[in-house]
Amino acid sequence: MKGIFKMDYSNGITVFIGNEGFYAEGELRDRAITLPVSGSELQGFLEGNRLVTPMHEETYIADFLDGVPFDHPEIFAHATAEQMNILAQQLKMADPDDLDKVQDWIDAFDTPKNIVELMNLVEDAESINRVEYEFSTNGLDKEEAYVFHLIDNDPDLQKITERYPGLKIVDYGQIVIDEVTLLDDGFIDPIGSSPDLNKHSLNELKELIGEEYDRQNDKGFFEEEQVGLSDLMGTLRDAAEHKHDTRDNTHSHDIDAR
Repeated sequence: MKGIFKMDYSNGITVFIGNEGFYAEGELRDRAITLPVSGSELQGFLEGNRLVTPMHEETYIADFLDGVPFDHPEIFAHATAEQMNILAQQLKMADPDDLDKVQDWIDAFDTPKNIVELMNLVEDAESINRVEYEFSTNGLDKEEAYVFHLIDNDPDLQKITERYPGLKIVDYGQIVIDEVTLLDDGFIDPIGSSPDLNKHSLNELKELIGEEYDRQNDKGFFEEEQVGLSDLMGTLRDAAEHKHDTRDNTHSHDIDAR
């Protein structure tokens, strides 16, 4: 929920990338990289670390250095390095307020189910009709907070509560509660359009997101951040690889589970 846990994607996402084929053969050779990078940089990283070969082409995301995006690991169970790089480009450009709405949507509806659906959700975040309360919800449960919101915004309801002070506000809330999805500090209103999680194919997303990322990059929007990343890249990778090397061997890489 908003205000509880907010991830910052402006400096990229450090991930451990593995290879399905090598893993199936009993060889674990995960390596860390901070995304996004260019397509050629990613390919060079994969080939340089022997994470892909002509006989072993399918990659997977083994782990995240700083926590799973949106705190829903099931979304990334079958994600590839290329898909993760596209998502990292998208999240780097995204409006933080839109990402708050995406987080609320995922928590409320337990969707999307995979990384392509997630990219569609982020792309269509403006269609999430999230209403945030203009008052503190401390001490209120979700139903009470929602009804207080209704009363604040409806003069007729204000008159009713003034005329009948004994009216149980929560009882009224039970009548209208099914109309919305309640959050801790607001609600999602189904009125209007909802995000289309299947709007774009992976190739369409790659083109849509990649072109915009390249355009912003060419204009120097990320120049200051990229200089910092360049200076810190070695440190980040060393830290990531150290974490990976010291992980318990029982860390979940089970392909069937993913």
